[in-house]
Amino acid sequence: MTGFFAKKGLLLLLFLLINSLCSAQDLYVKDSTKTKSLIDSLLIDKDLRNWSVRLFGDIKAHGFKLSNNEAALRYIPNNLFGVGVGLATRKLILDLTFNIKDKNTENTNRFDFRGGFIFNKSIFDFYFQIYDGFNVENSINNTTVFREDIKSIAGGIDYLYLFNAGEYNQTLLRSGLKDQKQNIFSFGIGGFLVYNQISADNTIVPQEFFPYFNEQARLTNLTNYGIGVLGGLVSLFKLPSNFYIGISAKAGIGLTIKNAETETLSYNPSNPMLYKLNGSVLFGYNWNRFYSNISLGAATNLSNIDFGNNAAFTLLSGKLALGYRIKSNKKSL
Repeated sequence: MTGFFAKKGLLLLLFLLINSLCSAQDLYVKDSTKTKSLIDSLLIDKDLRNWSVRLFGDIKAHGFKLSNNEAALRYIPNNLFGVGVGLATRKLILDLTFNIKDKNTENTNRFDFRGGFIFNKSIFDFYFQIYDGFNVENSINNTTVFREDIKSIAGGIDYLYLFNAGEYNQTLLRSGLKDQKQNIFSFGIGGFLVYNQISADNTIVPQEFFPYFNEQARLTNLTNYGIGVLGGLVSLFKLPSNFYIGISAKAGIGLTIKNAETETLSYNPSNPMLYKLNGSVLFGYNWNRFYSNISLGAATNLSNIDFGNNAAFTLLSGKLALGYRIKSNKKSL
């Protein structure tokens, strides 16, 4: 019953956070006409000079690490690579990815959804991922085994308010619709919400490694709800010959509600602390109506699950995009 009310409380906090952020951006409207106008102004751009098409290849991985002072197990998805096509505007990037599977190996079934918006000085990043099937790597004898019964669900929202944003807008750079005119450096504060779960039909610890992991670490399910504060730095630098580079780093600390289950017991880890680290790099080049950029990102959520055990949920992503502006734009962007 306590866990039920705790979950409801976190959902309420999520609603209040989103509501307050929307209110801060004057997003409240009273009729359908204004709603349509708002959506049109935020997401739809009717000027084809502000549109581009793109081809890309990417790599995505949502993983998990279970460790103690003696050993570590890493749960890594298979078939990490994908290719796709997309449309980009000054306000939004929509990419459709086709995951590449190897018919000769066991594959991870996956659903990946990632996105973000920049409203004035406010940056929103969000994701939702479902993965079925993981390679289990260990630090003891470095062998790997594929477990199709291991499933992981992850979702979250990051919010950062920049105090000195200037012309910062990575969406424009990623879509090839803006040349970097000046160097930008800013810091901000905000918050985050996170949900993580890993589960399996049997313990996620292979039986041969039982001597290295106590009973409380032989998980069949671990669920983690968290909320916290976030701080970060963002920067964009203009380089010679139409090259540019963007770097961002965020760190946060929060509180979690955790539930752990094994084949023989269930417990709630007493340590409520959650530590969050995010980092990303964007390197790009614009030439007339063509553009190309490479983006790399990594994030991890660290927490202690008692009895000498630690858990970490990780997100890794990378993308190489090649794009073309649909129409030339002679005006300064």
